Amino acid sequence: MNEYFYNLAQISAQIANEEHPDVIDPKWILSQWHHETEDFTSEMCNDYHNLGGLTQTTPNDTPQPDGDFWYMQFATFEDCASYFGKYLKYYEENGIFNATCLEDYVKALKDGGYFGDSLENYIAGCNNAYQEEFGCC
Repeated sequence: MNEYFYNLAQISAQIANEEHPDVIDPKWILSQWHHETEDFTSEMCNDYHNLGGLTQTTPNDTPQPDGDFWYMQFATFEDCASYFGKYLKYYEENGIFNATCLEDYVKALKDGGYFGDSLENYIAGCNNAYQEEFGCC
């Protein structure tokens, strides 16, 4: 397991769970980040500290190739992790705080429009990442 990014996922989960103690598992966040960043090797990850493919409406030099937004750029991974924890709260109405497993977490994100990929593909990618990071299901 990538301890550095897992520690950041714990920070994100702590922020997200401020009003819903221990619902969002940092393992789910780490698995999502692993999937989004191609095992922490993508340009968005390494050059812009963007762990989740997070976008914004304000134009910059990193346009989203499959959408009408631009990728956010963070000064540090810690900045991204803090932002991500706050950002997850936007998915409350989509059931993110009712999640009991990785699949429920991903479904809430899909229902809120977080990603354009099919639910099945995204779940498969996150499940594969989970297995790589934690060695089990």
